[in-house]
Amino acid sequence: MVVLAAALIGPAHSSAAGPADGQPSTIRAKKCSWDWKRKKVVRWVWRDGVRKRIVRYRRVKVRICRTIPDPVPAPARLGVKAYEFGFTLSAKSLVAGDTIIELNNQGEDAHDLHVQRSGSDEELSTPETEPGTQSRIRFTTTPGNYRLWCSLPNHASWGMDTTFEAG
Repeated sequence: MVVLAAALIGPAHSSAAGPADGQPSTIRAKKCSWDWKRKKVVRWVWRDGVRKRIVRYRRVKVRICRTIPDPVPAPARLGVKAYEFGFTLSAKSLVAGDTIIELNNQGEDAHDLHVQRSGSDEELSTPETEPGTQSRIRFTTTPGNYRLWCSLPNHASWGMDTTFEAG
């Protein structure tokens, strides 16, 4: 009896294609609802030897389905806590793509944050952030290593310099 149950379950399970087989899933979420519509009904009848057209409207219940689009992924977030002459990152690596980096200045002095991809000349920065305030940068990361530093005089050499990986 156990062999029979395994034989019944086995082929149905193995023939199903999906992400586990390396193929993308084609099943998309659908939202369906029922709605009342008016349907025009035309009948031709003979009355007193004359053909007449009779038009009536009938209420019918129809099912309306729509495909729900895939949700847009939320941006990757990296929190950077700045204090006197150091940074603490919320993560050392994050997913490449849309990214938000938030500088939270917990120190006693103003700080800023510069971001640069290794091997690139393009540089992004936050404005100078006063103690107890926050500032954000939103940009698109590509896979690779990124350097973060404070550009105020001597801050980077005193320890406000770190890296993270996007991949």
